[in-house]
Amino acid sequence: MNTETPLDGNTTVAPRMIIISAVLLLVALTAYSLRIYTHVRPAFKLAGEDYIISLAVAVEMTVFALLVAASSYGLGRHSFYVTPDNSERALHYMFTIMMLGLWAATLARVSIAYMLLRLDSSLAWRITLWVGIIIQIIAVLGTNICQLLQCSPLRSMWAVVPDARCWSPIQTQIYGYIFAGISILCDLVFALMPLLLVWNLTRPLLERILLAVLMALGLCATAVAALKIYHMNGFDLTSDFLRTIVEMALLSRAEELVLIIAACAPFLKSPTESFLRRFNVSGFRSTLRSLNKIVLTANDSSHTAVNHKPSQSKGFEASKDTILHSQNSSKIGRNECFELVHDASSGSSRQDMEHKRKDQTFAGANAV
Repeated sequence: MNTETPLDGNTTVAPRMIIISAVLLLVALTAYSLRIYTHVRPAFKLAGEDYIISLAVAVEMTVFALLVAASSYGLGRHSFYVTPDNSERALHYMFTIMMLGLWAATLARVSIAYMLLRLDSSLAWRITLWVGIIIQIIAVLGTNICQLLQCSPLRSMWAVVPDARCWSPIQTQIYGYIFAGISILCDLVFALMPLLLVWNLTRPLLERILLAVLMALGLCATAVAALKIYHMNGFDLTSDFLRTIVEMALLSRAEELVLIIAACAPFLKSPTESFLRRFNVSGFRSTLRSLNKIVLTANDSSHTAVNHKPSQSKGFEASKDTILHSQNSSKIGRNECFELVHDASSGSSRQDMEHKRKDQTFAGANAV
């Protein structure tokens, strides 16, 4: 225990950490709930990435509960004012939090990678994502092993044990830097990989911007991880630990919760569009539907003029071929977009499904 009387008295910084973490957790739970809702209504379509992110959310909620418990035993206060028994309990909770928190972040990243596997089937794309997944799992397992081996006996991580042997602060920081570096690299890769794919889709500009923003929210976690590395450089493990650990604990919770939000954000495209339309933001109209309206109008005109103006009928056939050619030229990009939107918002409305059936009917009629 620190024997010097703190200048600011028996104060605590835990409430600030709890409030910020609770707000982020509420946002993450809202995004997660909307994601799951769109995958069970109107049809049950939960996939592997949904179960992985569900596990990440469960782990993060456990971490938050342990954080509140640790705060009740003295986390955030000066060690000078915390009894040895309470200090031991708070440190024991913090050790468990450090172990579990890594898994919450890792599972969120793995969920993002699984989602990205749906967007492209090229060999390089899949190899990159699978390598990222494997590296993440190896990194978190290696970090947990280092945490378990950091002190001998292990109980000395949270209690005073005579003749205990622990790693030096520099050795402890090394594996922390390694894990943080791997996490930042994976966040960058997983956030930047889909941007080019999204930007090349044959969709309205506003829709592509929305998709790009939703897919790249993982960059916010990258920024938080970089800030955590900065604080890690000057972190002192030996002085007033219950007080100084709060800043690192808050940054770790922020990184984990931002990753969960980023993993759920792409699946909120449809609700986000519906919300924007309430404010008369009309930049999401499908080019395919516009083309079909042109075809429908041309068909109606042809029925009234085909018997009287054969030359115009030939002109209509030429324009119809041009429209069909335009549809075929954008088919690949459009299909990629529809796959992305369908995976991101499985709960599409009946109106969208009706439009899709009309699209297929028009294309079949034109082909005839």
